[in-house]
Amino acid sequence: MHRLLKRQLKQIYGKSADIDQLSDREKQFFKAVSQSYEENDKERRFYQHTVEVNSNELNEKNIAINKALSSLSKAQRLAQTGSWLLDLNDHTVEWSDELFRIYELEPKAIQPSRVYIAPLIHPDDEGLADCGLQLTLEKGFFDSVYRLQFESGKIKYIHEHREIIFNFKKQPVAVQGSIQDVTAQKKAEEELYLYANVFHNSGESILITDKDHRIIAVNTAFTEATGYSLDDLKGKNPNVLSDGNTPDYVYDNMWSELDQKGFWQGELNDRKKNGEVYPKWMSISVSYSDEGEILHYIASFADISERKADQERIHYLAHHDALTGLVNRFSLEERLSQALHTAHRKSRKLALMFIDMDRFKLVNDTLGHSAGDTLLVEVARRLNECVRESDIVARIGGDEFVIVLTEIGDGLSAAPIARLILDKLGRPYDINSQQVFSSPSIGISIFPSDGDDANSLMKNADGAMYHAKDQGRNNYQFFTESLNTDANDRLTLENDLRFAIENGQFELFYQPQVCACSGEYCGVEALLRWFHPEKGLISPEIFIPIAEETKLIVPLGLWVLEEACRQQFEWQEKYDKKLKMAVNVSAQQLQDPDLVRKIKLVMEKFNVAENSLALEITESTVMEDPEAAIMLLRQIRDLGIELAIDDFGTGYSSLAYLKLLPIHTLKLDQTFVSDIEFDNNDAEISAAALALAHNLGLTVVAEGVETAAQRDFLVSHKCETLQGFFYGKPLPVDKVTEIIFNT
Repeated sequence: MHRLLKRQLKQIYGKSADIDQLSDREKQFFKAVSQSYEENDKERRFYQHTVEVNSNELNEKNIAINKALSSLSKAQRLAQTGSWLLDLNDHTVEWSDELFRIYELEPKAIQPSRVYIAPLIHPDDEGLADCGLQLTLEKGFFDSVYRLQFESGKIKYIHEHREIIFNFKKQPVAVQGSIQDVTAQKKAEEELYLYANVFHNSGESILITDKDHRIIAVNTAFTEATGYSLDDLKGKNPNVLSDGNTPDYVYDNMWSELDQKGFWQGELNDRKKNGEVYPKWMSISVSYSDEGEILHYIASFADISERKADQERIHYLAHHDALTGLVNRFSLEERLSQALHTAHRKSRKLALMFIDMDRFKLVNDTLGHSAGDTLLVEVARRLNECVRESDIVARIGGDEFVIVLTEIGDGLSAAPIARLILDKLGRPYDINSQQVFSSPSIGISIFPSDGDDANSLMKNADGAMYHAKDQGRNNYQFFTESLNTDANDRLTLENDLRFAIENGQFELFYQPQVCACSGEYCGVEALLRWFHPEKGLISPEIFIPIAEETKLIVPLGLWVLEEACRQQFEWQEKYDKKLKMAVNVSAQQLQDPDLVRKIKLVMEKFNVAENSLALEITESTVMEDPEAAIMLLRQIRDLGIELAIDDFGTGYSSLAYLKLLPIHTLKLDQTFVSDIEFDNNDAEISAAALALAHNLGLTVVAEGVETAAQRDFLVSHKCETLQGFFYGKPLPVDKVTEIIFNT
């Protein structure tokens, strides 16, 4: 029973009252009352507990709200963002603390209102601020960036966002907004825009890589200059742009400077997307973090092709004649000095020609200076056709030209060139639809006999040129009378050589060749001889070089081939003995594009059997252009002709090409054979040459065999064929016929 009822029972019945003493009706009444009290007491205690709990929760919520508001205020201050709320019913406005700071207003000095905002709006941005909330109410939201202008002149950029709050009936009840001070962000954007604008619109090409040298950005100028877009290069190393020919030391120096100083500039050669190689002047800077770590490499460069072309043009004009393009006087002195130094070091001769055009003043006076200039340009072109690339052609003023022939064999070697110049420059000139005639007078001096420096050579050649004019113009004169005499003799011999070819003054001699194993005659070599009607027998060492220089060797060589094949056919028909015929072929003949056809016709004419004709070519001739020689020799070999390399060991053979040549035989030069008995070096060379030939599958013909000891040495080293005075000198056809066929 509830303790309150117990107290009341004791008050009514005394201290000793007990519920068991009550009647049943009284018990029921007191139980009912007790039960009611207990229920009320429980409700009271529950309500009291509930109140206590709600009170605690309310306190906790208030604390949490205060903390949240404090955090929000801090967050807004850090983000420089304020907020406001406008009640559309009572038009009250609530501002956050940060909003006061943004507007630079004191919270206690004013009541929050948009009235205070309007005067701060920049006059040019009033339309962007929507102070009357009209746009906000029409659209339901508002978002804009505008400026505030304070009395001090300070400007702030504001980003404002507003939204309307609706009730459950979708009626607008409030407007809430946020305002952020974006001045710093705006300035950063403007700076970024400025930098981006400078980057993309810079006249210089710019490329940026990360610290690992991966390309991350290029500007418009770079793409226009190289043809590469960022998509082409992104993530790649800039070395993909290199032309591959810039020396390694340039890159080594570049990275050393970047590592030590963080900056480098210099010239590089790169390749554009279309493959064009171009020079550029590049500057590279390193970008570092605050901690000193590398962030980026920034490279800017400009294509300096035009600048270098201008420099080259200036250099060219400084060293060349503006009219003809030839070397000028200044450059002539420099190049002549170098040529003299080389000639002195190599103990070689050098020829200097001083050329003056005859009657040039007459052309200028009658046809005008323009016609004279045209003539000089044509003279320069013709002079270049007369000399080698290694020679020097210069115009030193007016109608005077100088030619330097570098590394000539002897003084007389200048004579054929002088005659060629006389011929070329003496031909008519077509100027303004008129034929104009002029001729050169040429003076020649030779280093070192006529002078060992540029001044003396020029002076002596000039004197010789005036001597040529005294002799009637249109001729050449050497500085020394002896050379003039020799040159005249050479010219006479050249004319006699032409006459000899036309009138059959040549004869073939034949030198026997013996098989080393059997000792039997197995072939002959055809050797050309010239019997001059007045001067008698002229050595091949004299007339063959002249024939080579004048290219008379081409028709002469064809005559030799025909006569040798005719004689071989006659021997075959008369003695029924196969005898191999060896014929020498000159370098000039190998340059004849019709050579293979001519050889084929001769072989068909005299029914030359396969492998019975051997053509001998000197190794120096082959090595001038090995690849072209290989192609030509293969065509000749396919005709059934054996090919031999003559004078092997005296030139500068490349073994790499030697094994590719379609040859059958090596001819061991007599300079090695002659000293086999006495010179161990020659013996070793001969043995090595024989071993080399055999390893390459070639046979060997040894020339100059004159003694039994030489024969025995060569036989012991398995030389296949022997030739020399030991077996017979070169003899006329009747004499060699007696020896070989025992007639």
